[in-house]
Amino acid sequence: MSHDLNATRRLLDRPLDARELHAQTEEVARPLEEDAGERVSVLIVECGGERLALPGSLVRRVSALAPVHRVPHRSNAVLRGIVNLGGHVTLAADLASLLELPKAEAASAADRRMLLLGEGSEQWAVEVDRVLGVLRVEVGRLGDAPVTVRAARDHHTDRLLTLLDGEVDGGAGRVALLSEEKVLAGLRRNLG
Repeated sequence: MSHDLNATRRLLDRPLDARELHAQTEEVARPLEEDAGERVSVLIVECGGERLALPGSLVRRVSALAPVHRVPHRSNAVLRGIVNLGGHVTLAADLASLLELPKAEAASAADRRMLLLGEGSEQWAVEVDRVLGVLRVEVGRLGDAPVTVRAARDHHTDRLLTLLDGEVDGGAGRVALLSEEKVLAGLRRNLG
């Protein structure tokens, strides 16, 4: 493991005071729209063996793994149950199953994280294999997803993001930028 990756993990895993947490939350939660600097915030994760980008406006919190409790007669492949994240009980879902990703080799428990997605009464906890980083990227690096990509994974992909070498673990390449509205709609569909 490189020195840079270890330093990044120490930075991401360090405790934050309330002021710094609020400032970072505000930065990441900016809407996925062009701002004055034509940049957007995205969280890059690894899930089901693929790197994905989530809009910063969708992600409320990144937490350590917490036990998920199955809800009798309600749990399914996507709806895993309920989870307590920092005193907040919320629905837990399997993002890889929602996106129809193949089951990948399990990531180490030290790398896996839970993301709190959505807002208000519509919040969901999803598990990802790794959080690779938060980026503020130029809007010009977002391209339209081809029809074949938009049609796959139940239309959860909004656009494609071109990652530059050295930005996150895994190097340069294109990753699917998931649609906030489509992901939340897909999660809602699996409630009943």
